[in-house]
Amino acid sequence: MSKLKMLKFEAAALQQNGKSLIEELQRLGIAELYAIEDERLFRSKTAESTQIYESNISIVAQAMDTLSEYGIKCSNGMFSGRKELTKEQYNEKCSKINDYVKKAYKINELKKSIADSKAEIVRNETQLGSLKVWEKLDISMLGEATQNAVCFIGTLSGEYSRERLLSEVSQIIPEIKEYDVEIVCALKEITSVVVFCHKDCEKEVLGALRSLGFVPPTEASSKPVRQRIEECREKIRSLNVCVEQSQNTLRSMQNDVECLKFAFDYFTVKYEEYTNLSKAAFSQSSVVVCGYVPEKFSQKLVKTVEKCGGAAVLTEPEEDEDVPVVLSNNGFSEPVEGITEMYALPGKNDVDPSGIMAFFYYLLFGMMLSDAGYGVLMTIGSWFILKKTGVEGNMRKTMKMFFYCGISTTIWGALFGSWFGDIVQVICTNFLGYAQPPNIALWFEPIKDPIKLLLFSFVIGICHLFLGLVVFGVMQWKKGDKVSAILDTVPIMMTVLGAAPLAGSILAPGIPRIVMEIAKYLAIAGVVLIVLTNSRSSKNILARLGGGLYGLYNIASGYLSDILSYSRLLALGLATGSIGSVINMLGTMIQNPVLKAILLVVVFIVGHSLNMAINVLGAYVHTNRLQFVELFSKFYEGGGRAFQPLKFNTKFFKFKEENDNV
Repeated sequence: MSKLKMLKFEAAALQQNGKSLIEELQRLGIAELYAIEDERLFRSKTAESTQIYESNISIVAQAMDTLSEYGIKCSNGMFSGRKELTKEQYNEKCSKINDYVKKAYKINELKKSIADSKAEIVRNETQLGSLKVWEKLDISMLGEATQNAVCFIGTLSGEYSRERLLSEVSQIIPEIKEYDVEIVCALKEITSVVVFCHKDCEKEVLGALRSLGFVPPTEASSKPVRQRIEECREKIRSLNVCVEQSQNTLRSMQNDVECLKFAFDYFTVKYEEYTNLSKAAFSQSSVVVCGYVPEKFSQKLVKTVEKCGGAAVLTEPEEDEDVPVVLSNNGFSEPVEGITEMYALPGKNDVDPSGIMAFFYYLLFGMMLSDAGYGVLMTIGSWFILKKTGVEGNMRKTMKMFFYCGISTTIWGALFGSWFGDIVQVICTNFLGYAQPPNIALWFEPIKDPIKLLLFSFVIGICHLFLGLVVFGVMQWKKGDKVSAILDTVPIMMTVLGAAPLAGSILAPGIPRIVMEIAKYLAIAGVVLIVLTNSRSSKNILARLGGGLYGLYNIASGYLSDILSYSRLLALGLATGSIGSVINMLGTMIQNPVLKAILLVVVFIVGHSLNMAINVLGAYVHTNRLQFVELFSKFYEGGGRAFQPLKFNTKFFKFKEENDNV
């Protein structure tokens, strides 16, 4: 349970080796670079290159998203690892990168073509819809005029008959009779009309029509309407064919996925390379890079710099430097590093809590889920994923965590006699002829003795809290504050250990008298020590006494609340088993043995799948909560910054020689 010690390094090489130095450091993957600010040196201008690489990443990602829309899988599965490449394979693919980019452009162009065609189809369909009301018109929509007559073509809102329209126009211009109307199409929403009139009354007739809401067509043409309708239909058919061809082309590009994946990773690598190259500083003949490296990998870095014709100097970071954090734990503790990172990485004065909480994390998770059947499934499932898939990184840590949690769940479930609820007892009594269900609990059944589990949960909680106190005391001792290491921990432990049997006797009478006497005096001694030492920095006796009483109140209320929080071990443990038993009961409600067996199988699979999913989630959330609120509050501050080394931060491919240590 530790943080890797970090060293600061400064490396220099000839200017012409600057790019190769960055490339080698990236391949090594153990150094985090920071920008050098020195007026005597100048920085490389890489903004244009990084912008190009960033643009290419976007283009390739867009192409992959497009293929995904057409059923081609372009992402790694949840439990799939990256494909391994040798250096020779990588270089071979690099030589074809331009071809890969062209494929991405082609895919994006096809998508744009499809989008443009669909937009054009919509436009033509809209136009077709507007032309249908003119389908029976046998003249141009521009209208036809003679020497003495004019023609108005347009639409009116609502449904008009010829008689109604003539009547309303005559009411507006009763003195004019030289006009006639023709209804081309009358619908509930719109009516298309053709109006003829003498040129002498053109203005009056048009004014009357406009007062009724007359609107000329917006896309009038000299072509006959039926010809325009047929042209729209033909255009739509042609566009649909183009869309279908482009879509079929995209669906057939399965073999191009690997090229796109490599291009995405390649440009990501180059983007990060040039981003870090901008952090280096140059003189007329040399290049300088600075950063942080874990001490255990420092010699690898020195040798890499020397291989590039340079030299590196390692130093201890200054006290006020923002040094990144790298966690390093054994196989048992490493899986819960993600839980620590979820809360906060350890700060400068913190220890890594991953190893401290690992045992209790698995123990508490198992107690909350506490069904051996679910535990076996978790263990086998996570083991299978770890052994048979290429899962890596944080997902691999998570699977290892669930593997250990599954083992813990199996043990607690066996102790409490819960195997998929009470399925063993149900089968024995319903199908094997047992008069009484057998007791298969290796310890006891919590549902029959919940007080016993509640008290045991409090004992586990006290141990968990004391672990945090012990860590705090050790940290203070190492800092040289031995007085605080003792007086800020021992009195609290004495008070809690003394009060616990006194409070426990309320729920479980029968605690030996000698134990109660010892507990009473231990609690009194702890209380006195807290009152006398809690405000020991104060010189005023009354202020020290008042501060001590206030500190006693805070400690008493805080630890009471903390200990009661562990009652969730009882609540969640009982919930898992009780719901499982109800599921089994629902599966045996039918009297007919054959139908009962069939129903039980169906209800068992569906019900226990849901019960396991819900309670695994609940156990995960509440176990995290007990670490974050109860344990970490005793000694842990957090606030550290994650180590972000320059490396091949790829998504789909990795080198066989790639360093996975950090």
